[in-house]
Amino acid sequence: MTIEGPERPDPWAQFERGVQSAIETQPMAVVDGDDGDEMPVYMMLSRLTERGRDRVKDHPERILEVNHEVEQRGCSVVAQYALMGRFDFVTIIKAPSNEAMHRLAIELGARGTIETETYPAIPTEDFINAMKQSD
Repeated sequence: MTIEGPERPDPWAQFERGVQSAIETQPMAVVDGDDGDEMPVYMMLSRLTERGRDRVKDHPERILEVNHEVEQRGCSVVAQYALMGRFDFVTIIKAPSNEAMHRLAIELGARGTIETETYPAIPTEDFINAMKQSD
């Protein structure tokens, strides 16, 4: 006989719902690119360097200042989470193009406070529709 406890929430599902909610509630002025199309979404995983850990320890609000700088470069921070494990943060960013996202990642990394890995993120529904299209 097995005894089942209360069902625990799935952390990944909670994370996905939070990201989706953040994307859906973005102001249209930020979501739309110059040509009126929705901007691509990227997931940036970041790891603080020793210098970055010192800066965040002494000035944790610096994280929000960097997010503001991201927005000044024409991108938008949709959601951000602190992580435990291999990476310290995951940031969901909307950027006008791959080139703009590359430039942003290089600029942030050049400061010497973080190392990043960035991935384009395609909504699951869009991915399914693309997979259904015939060649």
